[in-house]
Amino acid sequence: MPQASVSGPVNRLAATMGFWSSLSAAVCAVLFAVLALLFAPSEWNGMEAYAEEYSFLQMANMVPVIFMALAVVVVVSCLHYLTPESKRPASLAAVAFTAAYAVIICVNYYLQLFVVRLNLLSGEWEGLSLLAMPNLHSAFFALEAIGYAFMSLATLLIIPLIEGGRLARWTRALLLINAGLGFFAAVAAPFDQPALIFAGLGLWSLVFPAAMILLAVRFRALGTAPERAGEAAGA
Repeated sequence: MPQASVSGPVNRLAATMGFWSSLSAAVCAVLFAVLALLFAPSEWNGMEAYAEEYSFLQMANMVPVIFMALAVVVVVSCLHYLTPESKRPASLAAVAFTAAYAVIICVNYYLQLFVVRLNLLSGEWEGLSLLAMPNLHSAFFALEAIGYAFMSLATLLIIPLIEGGRLARWTRALLLINAGLGFFAAVAAPFDQPALIFAGLGLWSLVFPAAMILLAVRFRALGTAPERAGEAAGA
């Protein structure tokens, strides 16, 4: 059975969804960075110290991250849809890796907002340090590292799909840096080097939103050029 054409209104829908989801991911990433800087918890000194100074504002940055992860799934799905059939094995694998990333990250942050927050408020601290975000030896950081490693795998797979001139080159470069930062964090995290991890996070907070904005520009160009509807996302 032949596949449906990606031309016409459906292609416009994919380009429009890609545009808004890329823009949303960029905005959420910036909100995360701003809130993380404004309401960063103190250096980890044990569960009791964390509980005493706890404020929900310290978790406020987690809310935009959940929406960002969902937006990234839509971004990569739209890229897959706009990719020529011959290149879709790579883009489909990228969708799968992105979905894995989103599940891990959403579960990780929801555990903080639900389990950790409610137990802190009720004074039930036993075993909570293994989940607490400020504890760099916690399950939270392990899940964070592996989650962004999956995003890095997805990023590497979509880079070859971004073809074209100067805008495409900048997009590919930013996506490559984003992938490198994710792999770096996954490798560095088990070696207990917080300075390196936070330095990488600071760079990611600039690189990732910029890459999403360039992808939004790309989606917008595709959506406003219906005669190019059958071309690749990178055409």
